Amino acid sequence: MRKLVHGLHHITLVANNYGVNYRFYTGVLGLKQVKLSVNQDDVFHRHAFYANPDRPTGSAITFFEWPGLPRGRAGLGAPHHLAYRVRSVESLARWFTWLKERGVRVKGPYAYNGLVSLYFHDPDGVLLEIATLDEGFEADYLRDVFENASTPSVVDEGMKLAWFDHATPVALNAGVLKRFLEKFLELSGLETVKDDQGRVWLTVKDEEGVYLRYIIDPNAEYGYVGRGSIHHIAVAVESEEEQRTVLRRLNMASVVNSGIVDRFWFRSLYFRDPFGNLLEVATMGPGYNVDEPRESMGSRLVLPPWLEPIRAEVEARLAEQDSANTSSWPPEFSEVPDDPETFSTR
Repeated sequence: MRKLVHGLHHITLVANNYGVNYRFYTGVLGLKQVKLSVNQDDVFHRHAFYANPDRPTGSAITFFEWPGLPRGRAGLGAPHHLAYRVRSVESLARWFTWLKERGVRVKGPYAYNGLVSLYFHDPDGVLLEIATLDEGFEADYLRDVFENASTPSVVDEGMKLAWFDHATPVALNAGVLKRFLEKFLELSGLETVKDDQGRVWLTVKDEEGVYLRYIIDPNAEYGYVGRGSIHHIAVAVESEEEQRTVLRRLNMASVVNSGIVDRFWFRSLYFRDPFGNLLEVATMGPGYNVDEPRESMGSRLVLPPWLEPIRAEVEARLAEQDSANTSSWPPEFSEVPDDPETFSTR
């Protein structure tokens, strides 16, 4: 059968200071900057992309640098957190010691919905999760692995954050959400999951596993996007033809949307789900290496061709912004709630 959506494409967040953001995501989390550009809808602010260059679709976390915004709050329209996958519980234990050594206030391991996970905040307060599949590990075994984990000197190959596990938006009603995702995106494998504490998720999965894990909370309030927030979540389609299929459906149902937007490295279509979460349908190509060699991607500021005529003004404005937006390292990392998947504690 034809498949319309191929998992996650990228997840975009809001950062206060590019220098701190870059140092954390490359130096602490070991990701590679694959693109440094500007927000095409706000061209005097940076847009940084970090990803696994071997698999950018499904691993790219991107940031709009918007200095001075107030701290965001998770809720309807402002997703709760995102998760990366690692291959083993031993890798997860090394992440725990690595993050602790760098002053990150990390908690875990937790066992939720078939995963064993660590949780921590980035310098702006984004809640991040690193997870591996739960193979039925006993609590004593996990404790032993974590207590005896060595402290790595680098983010080694086994620890590499090669792809996202899932993103976690918030919704009020699983039935309404399920019908929306099935109708417009042809998503299948949607399942309502309830744990022994009464918490409910709507999960969306493909052959690689769950990639969207909506928190369902009938009492959830609207959040707001600010510093440390997830701005939007993008799912991947192969080409603009699939995008146009989604666009026709949205238009027939009078769902407000952006139309197809050329982002040069891919094409985008934006709209909101019934609970205010901003979603994007993004094409897999042309790709981040269309304008710079793969080995040097992300090493300089690149602009789409239509912005090149104002490069001098863009660079001057960014320099002016940097002079006013000073910061220090290390940052102060905020504490993770004891139960990080409980929405009311975020």
